[in-house]
Amino acid sequence: MTSDHERETRHATSFDWRLLTRRTLLTRAVALGLATPVVGGLLAACGGDDDDDDDDDDTDGGDDAEPTEASAGGDATEADGGDDDEPTEEPDDSDDGDSDGDDPNGLGGEPQRGGRLIVANAGQPTSLDIHQPAGGRTPQLIGWHMFETLFTWDAEYGLAMQLAASYEASDDAMLHTISIREGVPFHNGNELVAADVIATLDRWAQLSPLGELLYGSLDSIAEVDSHTIELTMSSPIGTVPQLLARGGQGAAIYPASVIEASGTDFVEEYIGTGPYQFTEFQADRFTLLTRFEDYVGPDGEPSGYAGARNAYVDEIEFRPVPDEAARVAGFQAGDYHYLEELIADQIEQMQADSNLRVATLPPRSYGYIGLNHAQGLMTDVTIRKAVQAAMNIEPQGLASHGEGFFQLGPGIMLPVTVWDSAAGSEFYSMNDPELAAQLLEEAGYDGTPVRWITTQDDLGDYNSAEVGRQQLEEAGFEVELVVLDEATLATTRNGQDGWDIWNGAFILRTDPTLLPYLSSCDYSGWWCSPDKEAAFERLLTEIEFDARYAAFEELQTLFYEEVGGIKQQDNYGIMAIRNEVRNFGPNTTLFELEPEFTNCWLES
Repeated sequence: MTSDHERETRHATSFDWRLLTRRTLLTRAVALGLATPVVGGLLAACGGDDDDDDDDDDTDGGDDAEPTEASAGGDATEADGGDDDEPTEEPDDSDDGDSDGDDPNGLGGEPQRGGRLIVANAGQPTSLDIHQPAGGRTPQLIGWHMFETLFTWDAEYGLAMQLAASYEASDDAMLHTISIREGVPFHNGNELVAADVIATLDRWAQLSPLGELLYGSLDSIAEVDSHTIELTMSSPIGTVPQLLARGGQGAAIYPASVIEASGTDFVEEYIGTGPYQFTEFQADRFTLLTRFEDYVGPDGEPSGYAGARNAYVDEIEFRPVPDEAARVAGFQAGDYHYLEELIADQIEQMQADSNLRVATLPPRSYGYIGLNHAQGLMTDVTIRKAVQAAMNIEPQGLASHGEGFFQLGPGIMLPVTVWDSAAGSEFYSMNDPELAAQLLEEAGYDGTPVRWITTQDDLGDYNSAEVGRQQLEEAGFEVELVVLDEATLATTRNGQDGWDIWNGAFILRTDPTLLPYLSSCDYSGWWCSPDKEAAFERLLTEIEFDARYAAFEELQTLFYEEVGGIKQQDNYGIMAIRNEVRNFGPNTTLFELEPEFTNCWLES
């Protein structure tokens, strides 16, 4: 157990989640879901970095169709791994390539309205339906400009209200009351009311592991009045606002009419309350969002995703550019303002270009290898242990991110959070092909090929899979590397047939209850056991941080002992933005969770 955590219970009865800064949290281990779980446990992450991959999704997150169906994205892949927690090299954000003397965030000057900001995505979304479990990073990057949640995250990783106006929880964490801001219009002109929120949460609970988790402890949800809802729990739960906050497969609020039309199928209309609205989709060309002129956001100075979300640019265009070389060339030529994906070996060249700002950020995700517990070879725990024994994480990190752009460590929660733990570390990056071969013999392995699905849309993931394949073959496995486009990969890994292994990444999570492979037995891989479920129940329902942390360490130990999956390396983030994009950088947007293009503008 990590020894340097200062266990502390924070009691609160009012909604004030900005009292603790990231610096304070580094020395005060204030965790989620503490006594009077209105506030206390909601600040679980310290300052640092984040993402779902580099992926991904959610996982936490990893698409192709007509605009009406073309947006069923979910939070998809995310992920990373090694021997000790020392980074291969400290991230260096001192050189951002900006020769005009501005700081790395491109601050300075007065905000300007107008223009079209163009983002080069690694892939194309099949859908922008945030609730759905398929899609990858791109649907989240696009969709959160259109959709909003009851709660969100500020710059200090504290929870803040977005569509919620107030929140109260009973002392026993059994009754939760949320009021909704009045006068908030959807993109179709209708006002947001309690019925929309209830319809949204009822649908979300059927599609998202987070919704399933919340509703597993829910006795009833009721409309108190047109702008107030009440959740009555069957068992105490101290993380209600956090589960309802922005994140992969998060509880994005849709109109009840949209949900009535779609049920649990992909929504056919992208109607939210956000500062940008869906305008056009052309397959293999672009997804276009335009400013929602009637947007009514929360008050307050911009802070992370909280406070004012000013839509200065007229339009945001997201272009799928799967080829890495084409993305880089187009970025340097000025065709794109921002790159969603960038391989580390391009950074030095770009930092020499005075038109660009390129910076290395702290770990925002970790690599993850999912194993199929539902069918096929990986249902045998001895074969899973053989996979685990064969893994050497450092070469995988070098292949996916490059030297100096990752660090090794066994924790399934990133080290910037109060949840970092070394539990199960003896099974991390074992690099023992002889033990793996012995385990294969013990399991009676007959040479059946391991079907490893991956994508070249994300070359980092693909390169990591190639190294992993070689390591498994050295131990005696036969491996078939199945290369899919990112959208097909996301869809395939959410079905139980046709694969044994996938790899991607998980962005930073602020609480372990938000890790989908912990919170649900139905997440891709279908890792489930009575011990896991019992430990997770304690993590969810305990009030004191000490008890929650003990439950989490048991879960991380089980993750390694039962080989729920393979944790790879912690990935540093990379920002690549053109100089004409102002007020955009590490101090203005939460790269660790997902960049956002509100509050930035294009300099004429």
